[in-house]
Amino acid sequence: MVKVKSAAINPVDYKLPRFVIGPVFGLDFSGIVEEIGDNVTNFKVGDAVYGHAHGSLAEKAVSSANKIAKKTDDLTFSEAAALPVAYVTALQGLRLGKVTEGSSVLIIGASGGCGIAAIQLAKAMGAKRIIAICSGKNSQLVKETGATEVVDYTKESELQSFFATNKESIQCVYDAATGSGHGEKYTNASMSLLLKDVGEYVQLNGSAKVWTKGVVLKNLPKHQHLILTDMNTADLEEVSLLLKKINAKPLMNIMPFTEEGLKEGF
Repeated sequence: MVKVKSAAINPVDYKLPRFVIGPVFGLDFSGIVEEIGDNVTNFKVGDAVYGHAHGSLAEKAVSSANKIAKKTDDLTFSEAAALPVAYVTALQGLRLGKVTEGSSVLIIGASGGCGIAAIQLAKAMGAKRIIAICSGKNSQLVKETGATEVVDYTKESELQSFFATNKESIQCVYDAATGSGHGEKYTNASMSLLLKDVGEYVQLNGSAKVWTKGVVLKNLPKHQHLILTDMNTADLEEVSLLLKKINAKPLMNIMPFTEEGLKEGF
């Protein structure tokens, strides 16, 4: 059991209640360990930790020991709480995309939480070309975060020109926009950008049809992936180390833990 010092909210927090009954609000948190189970050996009472637990928007949260990590001194509690869902998802997505030193990466939905995380982690993983698709008003933000190029999706000619002139040139397309509920559809155009035989398209969201094909039937096209985040201690630690490598911190807005603060956050 952890006394919560800070909790973060993500888009999934308002989507889950439509399908699940129970205390599901909040998944990301940081805090101080107050109690441990009999078989827990890698944490002790008093440890500062961050991680994943259903119902983290509370004074206390209960988590499995394999879904938390020790907070390092270079992170505040609020910074640590911002890491789990967005950053572990981005890390695992970029791994699926086989991003390594010198890779080219396209991030769609780049100015959102998962998009910003992907930009930072791609930079830390050594990607040479990091292209961000977002609205023009957020171009400076993504550049400051680490994007080397920005494509404004609100300018149709600019967007179409990018897809037309970058065929078979991208190692990883990390798509945080398609299927998010706002009508974006980048899948077909993105697949045409992948390096022949080795490029990978990683999608965070999808329609019921896509989820059925990807998760139940497991018959998505080759080089197309639908990610289900596997929260674990090793990856929580890894995202912290990667951010430290490039001297970066998660971007966030801090709200008070009040009814008004929660309304503003959501």
